[in-house]
Amino acid sequence: MVPGQYLESPSKRFKLLLQPDINLALYDNGALAWVADNNPYTTTSRNPNNDLVNCFYVHTTGILVDHSRGRAWMTTNGVPVGGDKGSAERTFVQVQDDGNLVIVESVPFWASNAALLPDFTQPSLAIPGGTTLEVDKRYVVGGTTMVFQSDGNFVVSNGPLGVLWASWTQNKGATRAVMQTDGNFVIYGANNTPLWYTGTAGQPGAELKLQANGRLSVVKELPVWARFGYTPTVRPRRRVIYPGSTIENWKVKDFTFDNVWG
Repeated sequence: MVPGQYLESPSKRFKLLLQPDINLALYDNGALAWVADNNPYTTTSRNPNNDLVNCFYVHTTGILVDHSRGRAWMTTNGVPVGGDKGSAERTFVQVQDDGNLVIVESVPFWASNAALLPDFTQPSLAIPGGTTLEVDKRYVVGGTTMVFQSDGNFVVSNGPLGVLWASWTQNKGATRAVMQTDGNFVIYGANNTPLWYTGTAGQPGAELKLQANGRLSVVKELPVWARFGYTPTVRPRRRVIYPGSTIENWKVKDFTFDNVWG
């Protein structure tokens, strides 16, 4: 986000705005509700990235670059559930209808095409656990459609591009496609016989997610930071010692390693 840009809650009651004065502010129906400054589970340094303009962005942590005040405001996130590797590509920020500002980690457990990366800038459709998809109902997001066909095949397609992915369970007696509460997406035949599944059981709370770019995945979305209602599990600080010009002149600094980025 650059100055003047904003993010709204689904109801549009709440708005997160990066103001022209480089304050990151949350408004409730036009009234100021919150400002990013000395908040719980945040840190502020006096060394903003000189390679960036004034902006707010999420790169695992939420980072406000404010050259006008010579500061970088950052959220102190919990330990990424999916590990540090690739966490920057799995996190995004959302404004909720209850006024909470949340950084979410979207942890994938299965994907139809690993080459299609998560893209939180485009629309998506989520099917929660405990849902049986209707036969021949077209679930559409952007120009992409998924459908559990009456012949038993589950297909993801895009008009101009044709079929992007399929379960290839047609004409095998498939009767149900279920996103289960245990996190497994299963296509069943007669007598509850599984014909195909994602192999993601053991992940309660996971959902089936279709992106507009055609990526179908089973993901679990969990908070790693929030304005309220969430306490991050933070790694303990480690002592890092840097040698100075003489052996007696050692510089000692504290770092929390999940807040360091390249």
